[in-house]
Amino acid sequence: MSLRYAILGFLSSTPSTGYDLGRAFSLGAGAYWEASTSQIYPELRRLEEEGLIEGKVSQSDRLNRCVYRLTTAGKEDLKRWVESEINYPPERDPERIQLLFLDESDRDTIRQHIERHRAHYERVLAAWRAVQQSIHDRTHPRLKDRLASHDRREWKLIIGLKQLVTDGDIGRAEFELRWCKQALDWLDRLSPQDIPSKPKPARRVTAEKRRKSVKRVVGG
Repeated sequence: MSLRYAILGFLSSTPSTGYDLGRAFSLGAGAYWEASTSQIYPELRRLEEEGLIEGKVSQSDRLNRCVYRLTTAGKEDLKRWVESEINYPPERDPERIQLLFLDESDRDTIRQHIERHRAHYERVLAAWRAVQQSIHDRTHPRLKDRLASHDRREWKLIIGLKQLVTDGDIGRAEFELRWCKQALDWLDRLSPQDIPSKPKPARRVTAEKRRKSVKRVVGG
């Protein structure tokens, strides 16, 4: 996947300015694809050059910002992409890599790692449950935009797919929290002999501390 399809997908719901797209990605649309405004504006120019979107300066915008909307070619390109086979990216999981090599650390350090991971997914779960509720209430901003741009006969499918995606994300977060509990239970069952005490690394003495120490010794 590339940023282009995240933008085309967003514009398939409602025409938007580059500023609106940047805000949407920072406030939630970036849950599946992160992008900064410095990436969004160049991509909008490329999409316009390819004829997939068209921009027009809004007369009602005091900043004269350009509002972009999908062209017929853009709709067709988006449809081809969403119906194509998924190209899964390589797995990258820094948390698991860190955990793998914590065998040189003590019990408390391992516990802190797992507890931080648990706290992260508690926040993730709370956020997705809030999204789930807003979909149920039909107050979710992007859902409202999409429903407004589609025939009422399509609403059941639109809402159902959004609920399905959100349920999947909630399930992922809940799985990680269950795994954290299992990990902490396993850690608690280990005897002191199972986690040999490791010598603490020598404290690094900075040049400033060294100078102060010398001054105290010489009575400066």
